[in-house]
Amino acid sequence: MSFASGHIIGGYTFGKIYEKIKHLKIPQSAWFFIIFGALLPDADLIIEWVFKIDAHRLLTHSFLFLIATPLLILAIFHLIKNPNKKIFALALMLGIASHLTLDFCTTQGIPLLYPNLTHFSIYGINENALTNPSFLHQGTAGLQTSLKLAVVDMALGAGFLFYLWWKKRIQF
Repeated sequence: MSFASGHIIGGYTFGKIYEKIKHLKIPQSAWFFIIFGALLPDADLIIEWVFKIDAHRLLTHSFLFLIATPLLILAIFHLIKNPNKKIFALALMLGIASHLTLDFCTTQGIPLLYPNLTHFSIYGINENALTNPSFLHQGTAGLQTSLKLAVVDMALGAGFLFYLWWKKRIQF
């Protein structure tokens, strides 16, 4: 399970790999869309918290979301006549793809073909997504484990920010 910092690092890594493969430098403004895209699929957790329903790893973790969201951004920036519309849409898609790739590497997997609830992961195919309930259904031990993982995630994020600061890539 990857938390926010893990997904941010994943998006950053995907962006750097893209730069190496394409032999180009991603514009600073596009990095926002990569990082935002790396976090966006987990926005469904807010829906879970607010409405107390199981919504995590459904629509926002599918090919449909991976394609539709960048197309929406492309359309919005086309309407406001932003010349960077394609770069922003591609950057958002790259960020979402990094998130889906990381979640694909978990035992729970992701429903790539949503609304079909079959979850795919490197560990196999799970036909019954209901065997993987959300954090709302965890007992005390599960919540403690999630809290420990969240603390590790915060440490990773802080370490990553320190690294970027040390290499003079960001300033505070």
